[in-house]
Amino acid sequence: MTTDIGFCHLEDSLTKAAEIMWQKDCGVVPLVDEKNKVVGMITDRDICIAAATQNRKTSAIKAKEMMRGEVFSCVATDDIETALKKMKKYQLKRLPITDENGELVGILSIADILLCGRKDKKLRKKIYSTLKAIGTSRPIVLKEISESADILSADF
Repeated sequence: MTTDIGFCHLEDSLTKAAEIMWQKDCGVVPLVDEKNKVVGMITDRDICIAAATQNRKTSAIKAKEMMRGEVFSCVATDDIETALKKMKKYQLKRLPITDENGELVGILSIADILLCGRKDKKLRKKIYSTLKAIGTSRPIVLKEISESADILSADF
């Protein structure tokens, strides 16, 4: 896992999240509450979509506005197979890692896993299975399409 990570608080702007991504050369920034517990994740894609559809500067969009759905994580003491199962099940490319108290300690990415699986053939098969699941298209929910259409038509 990578332990030299940046994070944002809920009241921080998307501009701050983008700056962290630039500085840390990464595509995701965890959102943490006042107790340093992970409550969300912001991706570079989230920032791009918000910038294109919100008709506001990213400096005016708060990180908490990007929160949606449940955050899945692992505890630092979990084994790699537990992490792979979660990544596979929820189609995650990155997984926040916490300590036993739920405080953020790092992020596990597919790249991290690929590096550790070089010599273990059994693990490589599980990694491949996870990558295949992550890459599988998810069905589009009609509600999402209509919301997107409303957003797009509002600009025209």
